[in-house]
Amino acid sequence: MLKLQSGAVRAVMDMSLFVLLLLSGLLCSASGFQREYYYVNTKMSWSDAQRYCRENYNYLATVDSMNDVNKMMNTVNDGYSGSVWIGLKRPTQRSWAWSMGNETLTEYSAWWGSQPSGGGDCVFFVYTAWYDYSCATNLDFVCYDVETTGYILITDRKNWRDAQSYCRQYHTDLASIHSLEEQNQICSVSGDTRWVWIGLSSDSWQWSDQWSLSFTNWAAGQPSASGDCVAMSTTDSGKWIQNSCVLQYPFICYEEAKFVKKQTVRFYFSHDGENSLTDSSLQTAIFNKISEKLSIGIL
Repeated sequence: MLKLQSGAVRAVMDMSLFVLLLLSGLLCSASGFQREYYYVNTKMSWSDAQRYCRENYNYLATVDSMNDVNKMMNTVNDGYSGSVWIGLKRPTQRSWAWSMGNETLTEYSAWWGSQPSGGGDCVFFVYTAWYDYSCATNLDFVCYDVETTGYILITDRKNWRDAQSYCRQYHTDLASIHSLEEQNQICSVSGDTRWVWIGLSSDSWQWSDQWSLSFTNWAAGQPSASGDCVAMSTTDSGKWIQNSCVLQYPFICYEEAKFVKKQTVRFYFSHDGENSLTDSSLQTAIFNKISEKLSIGIL
């Protein structure tokens, strides 16, 4: 609600008889929410912890920044050192996407046998087949360069994410494979026996409250292939660790705390003296004009 308070009136007597009216105290407010975190010192599986948070708070903890990580760390009891569940989990139905263009895996694929087997979230290529593997493993990799329309083998071994960064910096991206012809081209530069990263990965982690995943704080070597749920380490600066969902840990819930932010804005107006500033219709007209400008973001 906008509240208009009367201010000081400054008169300037000249031929035009200008009067300046100081309107102070026009208050505008904006509402929002922030997360309040609560540590629960009872060991449960991820699913049971989520159920407890839903019944007593809102959800298992969602994290957007290092500030959130630090707030959660401060809620944990001083006597506890170990892992605590947070609300990040991999869905049962995994989806795979190419790094270049973020294209989902649709028509062409060359999985070997029973692959993907749950061995990891990233894919390496050897000879004519694809295998899922831990993204933290250091392998050779193949970049694609759109300017030369060619594939480049890089033998400086890196984990998948570092390989992706390298390809994006010096070429275009990690190699994508959409046909047998493209696969044969990659095989011709990588050889028959070399394991090489390609641009296929599954990074479909989701917060339990469906909030978008914009911040990550993985520990070294994570995510691994050891489970579908994520815990936060209280002994490693709040780093995240992938774990089996059936393990039992304490956990952190969150609850939305609503807030209203108020701001004071001051305006100066000139007046030619033709109408009285105490005229209620003039005051209403001024107030409505300010409200109109505020509503469309001009002031």
